[in-house]
Amino acid sequence: MRNITAIFIFLAIITLGNLSTAKAQSGQELVDICSMIAGEEATYLKDFQIKLDEAKTGEEPPTARFSVVLSKNTQYRFTTCNSKDYSGQAILKLFDNNRLLGTNFVVATGKTYPSFDFKCTSTGVYHIFVTFKEGDQGLAVAMLSFVKKL
Repeated sequence: MRNITAIFIFLAIITLGNLSTAKAQSGQELVDICSMIAGEEATYLKDFQIKLDEAKTGEEPPTARFSVVLSKNTQYRFTTCNSKDYSGQAILKLFDNNRLLGTNFVVATGKTYPSFDFKCTSTGVYHIFVTFKEGDQGLAVAMLSFVKKL
């Protein structure tokens, strides 16, 4: 009887050990993927990790908000990378006060792009808003990169 109990415990430990080795995509893995997507000409500046729950019916989708200071006469690249573990696709919008300056989502076509470039014409504080398409739950990284001085 003790042998059967010992075998059962041993099998349970092995099974639980194998289950714990299944890993979700980490934020650092997403940053690495974003760096590759941004390209060799882009220099990493900052990343923003976003994890949002699914939107409740009839409510606005959850939004992650960040602020950055950008410099005049500089071209920047904003890149988004979505975790394969969630269905959500990140939509990044860049604002200067209330004016939309750039986004990776084209409303007319419904297409989401992995990155977009922004040519900054005025030094100041800019605001980044990230939601997930159709209010889905998601995990993503948004990355800001320097491309060149204009």
